[in-house]
Amino acid sequence: MTAFEQTFDSAAMDYDKSRPKYAKEIYEDLLRYKPISAASNVLEIGIGTGKASRPILNTQCSLTGIEPGERLAALARDRYRAYGNFTLINQTLQDFVSSDEVFDLIYAATAFHWIPEDYGYNRVLALLKPGGAFARFACHAGPDQGRETLTDEIQELYRKYMRAEKRYTAFGCADAQKLAEKASAYGFVDISYSLYHTTKDFTADEYMALLRTYPDHMKMEPSDRKKLFEGIHSAINRHGGIMTVYYAMDLELARKPY
Repeated sequence: MTAFEQTFDSAAMDYDKSRPKYAKEIYEDLLRYKPISAASNVLEIGIGTGKASRPILNTQCSLTGIEPGERLAALARDRYRAYGNFTLINQTLQDFVSSDEVFDLIYAATAFHWIPEDYGYNRVLALLKPGGAFARFACHAGPDQGRETLTDEIQELYRKYMRAEKRYTAFGCADAQKLAEKASAYGFVDISYSLYHTTKDFTADEYMALLRTYPDHMKMEPSDRKKLFEGIHSAINRHGGIMTVYYAMDLELARKPY
């Protein structure tokens, strides 16, 4: 397991509780693009704790989830132990052994960006049946748009302790389009993308748990991380005790040619 995977796996419980649910419209659009049924074989890359899996499992397809993190995999395995159509493999995509042209649908939820681009797209293309679909979607946290002073204070804390000089800009349609177009370079067709928005409220303590799921934060120098976390915790409590995270969720779809 890489250093990143160890960091991420250690925050398994925080990840499961803190990360938001994916918008139901993602699954509606995905399943409209590629209908699946009990006869379908589906692969989820980087299943994590299974936050993105239930709507797919509910189609009665045969879902194989691969996840290198032992703690993350254990939570997913427990969550879906009653599903007879679910198989979990505790390893990376690079170690995953499979024949080519096996899967009708392959998807990755906030996971595919950790895989080297050339390897990831080429492996997915090989694993898909002709006409099979690849979906990548992710959740991007944005600043509290309703509490400008709180947002400014937190931005200053990041500038001071994380050396983040550029102000955060929200993930938008242009970003989703750029990601979607990557697939065309690897032989995919019928490419499309969509963007969805939702919010989630956090208390100061809950927001600390969320921050512990961010590998770049956990790799900070410990004293800087402590000051950053304490500063954000204090700022949230001084501004009413709640911080609203504005999430953008993107979906990119592509098809393997027949």
